[in-house]
Amino acid sequence: MNKLTAAIFILIITGFYLTVSGSEGNQNVFDEAGVKGLPVFNYNIFRTLTEDEGNYELNIHVEIYNDRLQFLKKDSVYYASYSLSAAIFEGAETGDIPLFQESVIKNVSTKEYKETQSGRTGKSHSLRFDVKSGIYTVAIVLKDLNTNKKHTVRKGLEYVEKTDLIISDLRMVYWTDDNDFENSYTSLINNVVDKQSSYTGALFEIFSANNPASEFSLRYRIINSSGDIVFDDRYKNATKNRLQLQVLKIPLDKLGAGNYRIEMEIEINGKKIQRSTVFYLRWKDLSLNVTDINTAIEQMLYINDFDSIDHVFSLKEDEKKIWFKKYWNDLEQSLGLKSNSLMDEYFRRTAYADMHFSVPQKPGWKTDMGKVLCVMGDPDEIQSYPFAKNQKPYEVWIYYDIGVQYIFDYLGGEYRLRK
Repeated sequence: MNKLTAAIFILIITGFYLTVSGSEGNQNVFDEAGVKGLPVFNYNIFRTLTEDEGNYELNIHVEIYNDRLQFLKKDSVYYASYSLSAAIFEGAETGDIPLFQESVIKNVSTKEYKETQSGRTGKSHSLRFDVKSGIYTVAIVLKDLNTNKKHTVRKGLEYVEKTDLIISDLRMVYWTDDNDFENSYTSLINNVVDKQSSYTGALFEIFSANNPASEFSLRYRIINSSGDIVFDDRYKNATKNRLQLQVLKIPLDKLGAGNYRIEMEIEINGKKIQRSTVFYLRWKDLSLNVTDINTAIEQMLYINDFDSIDHVFSLKEDEKKIWFKKYWNDLEQSLGLKSNSLMDEYFRRTAYADMHFSVPQKPGWKTDMGKVLCVMGDPDEIQSYPFAKNQKPYEVWIYYDIGVQYIFDYLGGEYRLRK
């Protein structure tokens, strides 16, 4: 049992068994399963257009956080090293000699142990390759040089337009000067948007070879994770140059924290072209899995009795966030843990439970499996018996470190803890 799991377990073990024994009436979201212990990284791959028809820039942005690397201590300094490689292959395979490749080796050092465990401190890399129309495969490899463990991402791309009008991919950006957008914008590598950012939007380019002075009409909608349209805007404009930047502003003041999708349709020169992307609106310094502060506080009932946090539900939203941050910060400091580590782990579990254990009318974190996962963490072994003889399907979760196992029987459309 790791330190985080032990901390959560100690907090709630006294009340857990009574709670759990009762029963009650999606582009680029990264799944940690299967890559634990590997040097995982955030990345964006997108095409930008140039004024030279048929020639593009393929952009690869990578962000590597310290907590994904293995640091070694020498004297009073902590060291980590990694290599990052990117290769572009022609076609849908990666077995041939790459058309382009680039590698970098980076050394990271700090005197502060907490920096080695930070999921918010890290390095960014931007690689650019000149490509033409065609089909490509991108391979990105990050190798931790202290452990020799590596993580590989492969992605297929198709740029096969044969037209004098091209619309680039949408990519998330933020900027600092609304009067000088082109010189102040920066790409968001992981598409995570700070709820309190001043200017955020989706950027794209319009390439018009023959008639740069073309009028166009544009509509873009923002859709939440439930499929509801929460923002819908239309406007008309005209291209002024052969290559023109266009940005779709996101009204952050009108949106709550959550996962969203932007869908854009542009009609220009009699053609309709669609593009889309996703973004994740979060509060700064909170777990990326906290999308609704009220739900997050309710999920904390596994580590608090109701009376101790009942008053929080009546607070204003800003006051709830202040209380929430202070609670986790104080708790982590009292247990000697790095900042946000316990919060990130706990809400990783609730998010995983919602993704894998949800049933009609009940989110996954409220199911018996969800409750066990939130409290105990990932089991050391899962034994599944979907075709058990003379009985309904069941699963056994085993935690070897503490000598405990939980048996879940499939009853009423969900797995329930056997009493």
